Amino acid sequence: MKYTAPMDAQRFRKLADELAERDPGLAVRLRDARDAARVLRDAAFEAYRRRASEIGAAYLGNIEVSGVEPDEKHIDAVQFRVTRGRFEVICVAIARAEGKMRVVGPFKRGKEEGPCAEAPLRGSVVENLLEERLAALVREATVV
Repeated sequence: MKYTAPMDAQRFRKLADELAERDPGLAVRLRDARDAARVLRDAAFEAYRRRASEIGAAYLGNIEVSGVEPDEKHIDAVQFRVTRGRFEVICVAIARAEGKMRVVGPFKRGKEEGPCAEAPLRGSVVENLLEERLAALVREATVV
C-alpha cells in the first residue's frame, strides 16, 4: 500500500474564509430567506388536505411537500418542492438584497421547468402566487 500524505486542512480553512468574506452578510439574509420559506411551506396545503379528508376524499391529499433545503443551483438561496405524481412546483427563497421568492411550475418532472414568477419573500403577493401555482398543480395532477 502506497503512503499518501493527508490533505492540507489549512488550505481548506483558508478557502472557507475566502469564500465567506465575499458576502459577509449572506448568512443573516439566508436565515431570513429560510424562515420566510418555512412559513410559506407550512401553510401550503393544510386547509386543502383537511377538507379532502372531511369529505372522504383523502386520496386527493396525497401531495408531498419537502423540507426547506439548500437550493440546487445557487448558494444564496433555499428551496422547497411540492409534488403530486410527476407534477412539481419549486419555491426558491433568494437571499439577495431584500430577498425574493421565485415560484417555478407546475411542470412535469424530467421536462423543462416553468413557468417562473417572482414575488417578495413575504406577504399577500407571494401567498397568492403560490396558491395559484399549487391549485394548478393539484388540478393537473388529479386528472382522471
